[in-house]
Amino acid sequence: MLIDLLRHGTTGRDGYLDGRTDHPLSADGRAQFEAQTTHRDWLTIVTSPLRRAREAAQRLAEARNLTTRIDEDWAELDFGLWDGRRKSELEEEPAIRAALAAFYRDPSTNPPPGGESWASFEMRIGRALTRLAHPADSGPVLVVTHAGPIRVALHQVCGLPLDGLWALRIGFGTRIRLNFEVATDARVWGEIVEISQP
Repeated sequence: MLIDLLRHGTTGRDGYLDGRTDHPLSADGRAQFEAQTTHRDWLTIVTSPLRRAREAAQRLAEARNLTTRIDEDWAELDFGLWDGRRKSELEEEPAIRAALAAFYRDPSTNPPPGGESWASFEMRIGRALTRLAHPADSGPVLVVTHAGPIRVALHQVCGLPLDGLWALRIGFGTRIRLNFEVATDARVWGEIVEISQP
């Protein structure tokens, strides 16, 4: 089946570690979302519960007479004590700069302080991916989510090494189409068909 992983548009807070900190889309963010959804059709729309993803997904579904499935597992990583703070300001503090570097080098052993563990993050994205293969959803499916879940999905579905995914730019409004399957043993696999940036 085909799935489109779409990162929400900008909220105007570029450079912030907004995991669970949640602001609405800006006018530019709405335009980015529309650029990626106009002239495309989906049978199902799944969205993160965070408003920067959810509100645009729900408007699109309503306009097309589709239902929106809100899936908590597609939420962004909880950055704990770093959440909602500007990354450049965090990097001014040497201890935090070192902790951030360690997180980007190996998030599985260096989670954000007070935040979500990487194992938990990977587990919930795995659950979310498996739910996409529900027999009633023959596809294509649109998933409106965040950069972190998209990176983990690419790691799990395509086998791309996680440390190399930080080099992949997933800007606001980026859409990545996957040809996706769940094997009988519940493993997910697939290939990237298209990458589109607004």
